[in-house]
Order: sequence, then C-alpha cells, then structure tokens
Amino acid sequence: MLPCLEAAEAAADSIAAAGKAPGKDTGTGMGMDQRIARADGFTSGPGTRQGLPGALRWLLLAVALPVLAAALPLASGTRIADARTAGTLAADTGPAPAARHIQPASTPLNVLCDEDLPPYAYKGKGALSGARGIYPELAAEAFRRMGLAASMVPAPWARAMAELSQERAGERSGEQPGKQSGEQPGGHAERRVGVCGLYVTAQRLEMHDFSAPLFEERLHLVFPANATIPDSLAGTGGAFLAETGGTAPAGIGGTPLGALRGMRLGVVRGWSYGDTLDAAREANAFIAEEAGSEAQNLLKVAGGRLDGAIITREGGLWLRERLGLTSLVTMAQQPLAVMPVHLAFRRQDAQHHLLRDFDAAIRDMKTDGTYARIVERALNGQ
Repeated sequence: MLPCLEAAEAAADSIAAAGKAPGKDTGTGMGMDQRIARADGFTSGPGTRQGLPGALRWLLLAVALPVLAAALPLASGTRIADARTAGTLAADTGPAPAARHIQPASTPLNVLCDEDLPPYAYKGKGALSGARGIYPELAAEAFRRMGLAASMVPAPWARAMAELSQERAGERSGEQPGKQSGEQPGGHAERRVGVCGLYVTAQRLEMHDFSAPLFEERLHLVFPANATIPDSLAGTGGAFLAETGGTAPAGIGGTPLGALRGMRLGVVRGWSYGDTLDAAREANAFIAEEAGSEAQNLLKVAGGRLDGAIITREGGLWLRERLGLTSLVTMAQQPLAVMPVHLAFRRQDAQHHLLRDFDAAIRDMKTDGTYARIVERALNGQ
C-alpha cells in the first residue's frame, strides 16, 4: 500500500528545508521558495498553499515515495516481531499449569466398631446416630489428619469379627489368590475392612495386622453390693497379671485367677478376654455364662442371678450410673488384666503403611492434647 500524498508532500518539504539555512538564504536574503517560485513563474498569494511548486515538487515526491514505501514493511515487521516477542514473554511469565488432580482412593475404607460397648464404642441415637465413643472418635480424627475418608460403622461385635476374618471372595470361590471378583487394577480389593477396639491374641496375630495400642481396657469383676470380695481382687494380689497384659499362666494360686474358681461369671457372647482369661475359661477355672452385652450381665449381677461378671472398668462405671445400679453392684479394685486395644486389618489386605501412618497420627494427637480431650468428652457422654 502506497503512502498518502499528504505524507509524501511533508517528506518533500523536509528535504527542501534541509537545503537552506535557518531563517533566510545567505546570498540575497530571499528564501529558496521565493527564488524557485520566481523562476517557475508561480507566486504565493493569500489562500494559496505554501510549498514547492511545479516540476521540482513532483521530482521530490518521486524520490520520497519509494523511500516511504520501503519503510512501511520494516515498521510493520518490527511491530510483528515485537508482538511475537511480547507473546513469547507472556508465555514464559504466565501462570504455571494447574497441578494434576489426584484421584481419591479407589478402595473405600470401612472401620467397624462395637455397637454396644459404651463409652468405648456404641451406636448413637437420633441426631447423634452413627458410631460414637472413644474408639471411633479417636480413629476418625486420626484418619482425618491422614487425609483419608474413612467410614466409622457401628456393628454387632460378632459381625465385625466375621467380616475381619472373612477370606477374599476369590479365595472362597477357587479363583487365584489376590484376584478378587470385581477387584480394581493393581490388586486392590473393592473395599478395605478394619476393626477398631480389638485385643491381640495368638490366634488373631496369625490372621491380622495390628496398630500400636490405641487405648487400654482394664478388666474387673463386679459383684453384688453385699458380696465379699476376695483379698486378691480387693488388694494388690493381682498386680502380676495386670502388669503383663493378662498373659500370665492361668490358674496360679494367690492371683486373681485363683479367686475365680467355682464362680458363675457373666461374659459377653463372642468376646475374647485375652489369652489368659480365655484359657482359664476353657480350663473351667470359672463357670462362664454368656449374655448379649455388659449391660445385661450387670443387671443379672444386681438381681443376684450371677456371682459376678467380667467387665471393663469404664464400661462398668458408665452402665452402673446410667442403669441406676450404683447401690446394687460393686466393682473389685484390682483388675484381672490390662488389655491394650488396637485397630486391625486383614493380613492379606497389606495395610502396613496405613497402620504406620495411623500410629503417627495418634502420637501427634497425644502430643497436642487432642487425644485426652476426645477421651474425656466420650467418658462424659458428650
């Protein structure tokens, strides 16, 4: 595209101005325009455009037009180059690409807790339905800190233990181990099942992986209020069993187990009370009478239908107050055993990394005071 006539004439005027001295011509005092106008027979009058007249003007235009035409592509190219450079800089200094979205775990995590073991774990009612108590609340906070969405599920204890001990579907149906029907790529089962609030026993160690101790339950005997408590249970005679987590040989005289002989004691159906008390029961060191819950056993003791019942300390205190049995039952001061409780997973699910992270979260909770606050709140039924 050629430059307009206005621009060409302005360029010609600039070229002409470069050939004369500022203000006037040094020879005659007459401006160059005047001399050229007189020579060509043109004069400048009012209303007449000033400039270079005649053939000289056209000669200068002929010289200026090609120069301007050649300059335009250079300027355009410069602007294009500048625009490209600016675009490159914008690309270099623009926002970083968003981080790749990390998909949530493909295997849901369900943690089962006892639905009837207050204040440790139980099923809430009404607006507070769902898993409540020390164990599910501690576990839920630990998983929250780990960044995992875990479902805390209250369930009958027998069902919780059956799910934990259940073999993979593929193994039951004769498929290759580790190839469960509907299994996700990479060998992950469709869901992970854990149980919170479990004692360690020799049999369970063969099937499950356990966390570090989450809490400690103290197992005591409760008696009718008018009963005489054996000295080994009232004093310090049972210190040996209490300090060893209930793993001392059964039936040792002078220990709490020796005082149980011949007693008719209430236990909860499907519960293990640790290797030592389980062995004493198998050896008929006492007569075990099963019930569906600690509350049922406590009511039987209060009604005189049992000599006593094996019960967790916090559970016994909780139920005695809420069932109105404070004046009807009494608890032996000396525990039969001190039993740590754990979170456990099936061994074939290989959750070692999760258990390590869980243990670390519980340690952090103890350090910052969250652990104590949760326990205190649960013991108060809040």
